[in-house]
Amino acid sequence: MNTSNSQDRLAALNKDPSAEQSLLACIQEQSTVFNGAVQLIERLEKAANRSELGDPDSIAQLQKSLDRVVSSQQKVSTAYARFTSLKISASPTLRSSLARHEEQLRTLVGRINSLQDVFETIRNNMSPELDTDIRRRSMHSAYQKSLKTV
Repeated sequence: MNTSNSQDRLAALNKDPSAEQSLLACIQEQSTVFNGAVQLIERLEKAANRSELGDPDSIAQLQKSLDRVVSSQQKVSTAYARFTSLKISASPTLRSSLARHEEQLRTLVGRINSLQDVFETIRNNMSPELDTDIRRRSMHSAYQKSLKTV
């Protein structure tokens, strides 16, 4: 009789769409976060390509955006764990949403990698200039110290 109660409970859970709806809502929220992050990264990349790196707030915005990505991922993970623990079959709507979401994630990762490449190129291009500037300042400092000792 206990087995019958568990089967009845499982059947009731399978009919209850709340776990799937919760997962869909989390995925939708994360999709919005992904889109915002991609848009910000694209703006940063365009500015970097134009050598407009003067806005220090941009990196803070990027960090906040990536923090939101992590936070939304934690929500999706929790909802997904709940959904899978109930052994509920995914509806066509959920499967479709997951496929779109996967594509958005690929786009986000691609944009992050592209921005990283741009920043690395800029760093590599600036490195000789920075080395020259550091050497010049070091020589100036040494000269100033030598004047004080004379």
